[in-house]
Amino acid sequence: MTTTLSPIVSDQIWELGHEIRMLPGVFLPARMLVVRLEGSDLALWSPVPFDDEIAARIDALGQVTTLIAPNDLHHLYLRPAMERYPQAETWAAPGLPAKRPELGLERTLGPGAEVPFAKVLAPIFLHGSPKSQETAFLHRPTRTLILTDALFNLRRVRGFLSPLMFRLTGSIGAPVQSRLWRSTVQDKGAMGRSIAALLEEDFERIVMAHGEVVPSDGPAVLRSAASWLPGI
Repeated sequence: MTTTLSPIVSDQIWELGHEIRMLPGVFLPARMLVVRLEGSDLALWSPVPFDDEIAARIDALGQVTTLIAPNDLHHLYLRPAMERYPQAETWAAPGLPAKRPELGLERTLGPGAEVPFAKVLAPIFLHGSPKSQETAFLHRPTRTLILTDALFNLRRVRGFLSPLMFRLTGSIGAPVQSRLWRSTVQDKGAMGRSIAALLEEDFERIVMAHGEVVPSDGPAVLRSAASWLPGI
């Protein structure tokens, strides 16, 4: 995962990598996405820290009009992004207005959310995990499914304890739904129906917050990872 702004899909989706220090010797790779909406409009999905140089590169691509915190766990770096782009609309997971009241979040994702960019970047809420309340997104122009914690694809990790930690949590070596994420699912039937709905969408590539991009055969990969859920 790159720590510079790099394209995933030319002129459509870019990534910026970051490492989260979870414990001494344990580092979790994470990524922010810059996603083209309509025209020159851009969305920053799951913001991570970045400096003025990266901001200038983002600004050269278009105008940041949207910030997205896609689940209740991905919010640590939302405030700096909001301060850097005060003109942007922030769309947050349903639990974040109460969790981060100081941010004054007014636009929330969740079941039935009507977002102005849905024709290009369609939100699909994943039911059944009240701790996460994740919204998946389908970037229609590139047939790219964007997931946050509902899929991991860790292959190479830094830190002497990272391989052990991620093996214990079932998060490494293949595209998987980790044991930690599975433990947040309180209604397996609802989550199974949500994943089944995703599988009916037209996508080929999967990009997630943690791990390597799945460049092709996305539906088959997701179906295999979610096979523990009913109805998949």
